[in-house]
Amino acid sequence: MKPFFAAATLALGLCSCSESVTTVQILQTVLPNDTCSFAAGDPGLASGSLNLRFRSSYLLGLVVRSGYANTPIDVNGVPLDPGGEVGGAATAFVDTLKLSYETTPSVSIPDQEVPYAAALNPASDDNLLLVNLMTTEAAEALAAATAGGATVQVRVTAQLAGKYATGKKSFNSNELVFAIDVAQRAVTIPACAVGTAPTPVAPCGSLGGQDGQYPTCL
Repeated sequence: MKPFFAAATLALGLCSCSESVTTVQILQTVLPNDTCSFAAGDPGLASGSLNLRFRSSYLLGLVVRSGYANTPIDVNGVPLDPGGEVGGAATAFVDTLKLSYETTPSVSIPDQEVPYAAALNPASDDNLLLVNLMTTEAAEALAAATAGGATVQVRVTAQLAGKYATGKKSFNSNELVFAIDVAQRAVTIPACAVGTAPTPVAPCGSLGGQDGQYPTCL
C-alpha cells in the first residue's frame, strides 16, 4: 500500500500548474481490513451498516485522484521545482473533511468540518485516505434514535478540502454520498477458550459492529 502522506520540497511561487475541472476526485470507497490496509484494486463498497452496540465509528477507505500536475522549472540548468509525480508545488494538502447527514426517519445531526491531514501526489490516481464518517455528534444522535430498536438509514455526504503547496490555490473534491444502515442489535459472540482473546476482524482491529463483522475465536 502506498503511504497516505507524501513529502514535498517546496519552491513557493516557482511552479506553474495545469488544472482540470475537478482536480481532486474521490474515485472509490473500500472497506479497510483489520490492520487498516486497503489498495486501489480492492473491491469497492457501495454501502454499509453500523451496530452501535459494538462501535460508534464507521471507517472507510478512499481512493483519491489528484489531477494537478507539476510543470518543471529550472534556471540555467538548475531545477527549482521537480517534475514527475511525487512532491512539488502541485502537491495537494487535504486539511478538512466536510461531513453532512440526511436520515430516514429524520434525526437532527449537525454538519461538521473535521480537521484532516494528508497529501495527494500530483497527477496521481491511487492516493489512499482513511476516514471516519461518524462524528461524535452523529453517533450520539443516532444512538438516541435507535435505542428502542429502530434502524436509521443515513446518507453521509463527504467532501475533501484543502490547498495546494504553493498556498495560492484551494480545492474542494467531488462530493461522496455513502449510505449506512445504523441500529443497535444484540449479537451473540461465541465464548473463547480460557486464556484466548477474541480475534479482531473489523476495520483497523476493532472488535466488530461495522458491516456485519464481529470477533471470532479462530
